[in-house]
Amino acid sequence: SCFVVRRCQQRFRIAESGLSMGSSVESFISALDYDDTLNIASEERTQSLNLIIDSKKEVDVTNILKSTSSNKQRGNNNNAVSVRNPGLWESMQPVAAGNWKVIYAPHMSTIVSLAGGGDLDVQYLLNDDGTLQSHAKFTNFPWMIPGSPKTLYLSVSGTFQSESDIACKVQWDKAWIRVIDNNDDETKDEPHARFEDVPDSFLKNIIASVGNSFFVEAVSVFPISFLSDDLIVFDFELLGTRICAAKIKPQSKKFSW
Repeated sequence: SCFVVRRCQQRFRIAESGLSMGSSVESFISALDYDDTLNIASEERTQSLNLIIDSKKEVDVTNILKSTSSNKQRGNNNNAVSVRNPGLWESMQPVAAGNWKVIYAPHMSTIVSLAGGGDLDVQYLLNDDGTLQSHAKFTNFPWMIPGSPKTLYLSVSGTFQSESDIACKVQWDKAWIRVIDNNDDETKDEPHARFEDVPDSFLKNIIASVGNSFFVEAVSVFPISFLSDDLIVFDFELLGTRICAAKIKPQSKKFSW
């Protein structure tokens, strides 16, 4: 079945990345349906994610990088290995750059359910210089624009930096959208990479203005519970939940949907 195929693919990618097959990280990934897009939240999956945090072993970021380059196992005795002091710039910067996708976030799957069901795919592009872009892809939602099937991209950009030894601060500065007609084969199905790429219009200015009203301090600081070169778990304290993202393309500025 497709489910069995996905499981085999997951285990192969985990083994290829060097994660211990007996680690709490592997147990969590194995509990998911997908390892590269948002999964439906459940109590079992939340407990499995919390086990990563509770059982983690913290090491210096240089040890994480050495382990990655030599493709050694980074977990043993069910302990997942995380960067020590993940909120410090010198700890996060060496492993941050790349293409990350949210694979587990209970509040996001709740939003999907409340919106009547659909597909939500969230991607972060983090750069070495501390800049980032976030793109959320909405498809198959019943409330979306009437007519032919549409895909909506909601994008924001900003910077990330150290807030403390355990937390990072994200400062958003611009917001934009893109609507794709799924029946239009001539249009590439991806978001505008930058705010500057969006054609000038009254709607562009409205979206930017509305987006700026949501860029508040209460949703800018995120404690980091776990950080490795291919997995991050950070706390969304405003809603009392956690977000887990997996790196799918190191050092990549290209989209991957």
